[in-house]
Amino acid sequence: MRLPTKQLINKIEHLSKDLSPAQLGRFLDIIDAMTALVEDAATVDLGHDKNAKSSEQSTSSVIH
Repeated sequence: MRLPTKQLINKIEHLSKDLSPAQLGRFLDIIDAMTALVEDAATVDLGHDKNAKSSEQSTSSVIH
């Protein structure tokens, strides 16, 4: 489920009202880590995966 940015911010603000300061700190650490993962994923070159798959498919078709 993907939410528009404003709706996501509203949900996070609503959730954060019920968290203790320690819980909020951990929650924000998780959000920060997820953001870093998304940014890293955006820079991954998936071009080499396609080549590996076509090699596997070629080998598979030869075996059959």
